[in-house]
Amino acid sequence: MDPELARANREAAQYVQQFLKGQSRAFPALVALFAPRVMSIIRRMVSGYHDAEDLHNEIWLKVAQHLHKYDADLPFHSWLYRIASNACIDFLRKKREIVLEAEQLHQQVHKSPSERVKSPELFLLEKESCSELTALLDRLNETDRLILTLRFVQDMSYEEIGSIVGMSKNTIGTRLFRARKQLKELLVQHREERRESDAAY
Repeated sequence: MDPELARANREAAQYVQQFLKGQSRAFPALVALFAPRVMSIIRRMVSGYHDAEDLHNEIWLKVAQHLHKYDADLPFHSWLYRIASNACIDFLRKKREIVLEAEQLHQQVHKSPSERVKSPELFLLEKESCSELTALLDRLNETDRLILTLRFVQDMSYEEIGSIVGMSKNTIGTRLFRARKQLKELLVQHREERRESDAAY
C-alpha cells in the first residue's frame, strides 16, 4: 500500500470514530479525504456526468448509513471501495435493463423486431462518453470493467481486488488477462471501423 493511501486510512479511522461518537463534522472530512478516489472509480464505470454525481452522492449516503458496521481492524479504503463497486455494478445493471426495456417497447410498437433501434437512454449514454476508452470499457462485463479499474486506476493488488469483488487471487488474474485481451480486440476493431468511416468520406 502506498504511503499516501496508508495515511488516508489512518485519518479515516479517526474520522469514523469521531462520527460514531456524535461529531457530525467528521463525516464531511471523511468524504473530502476519499472523494477523489471514489469519483475516479465511478468515472471509469459510469459515462454520464450527472449519473456519476448522483451515484457519488448515493455511495456516501450508504457509507453514512453503514459506518457503524465498519471493522476498524481492516483498511478503510477496502470497505469503502466495496460499497462503491457494488453501487456501480447495480447502477449499470439497472441502466442496461432500462435500455433493453426501451428497445423492446419500441420494437413492439413499430412491429420491426429485426431492426435494432437506439433508445434515448442509450443515445445519451453514448453522447456523454468522456473518451473512446470509456466507450470501449462500457462494452465489457460490469465486473471485468471494475477489476480493470481497481487494478490500473487505483493500483490495487490482486488480493485487495479479490476481497472487494469476492474472488480468489487466481480468478482475478484470469479475469484481468481476459478483460485486457477483450479490450485490445475492441480497440483494434474500433480503429478499423474509424478508418473505414474516414475512407468513406
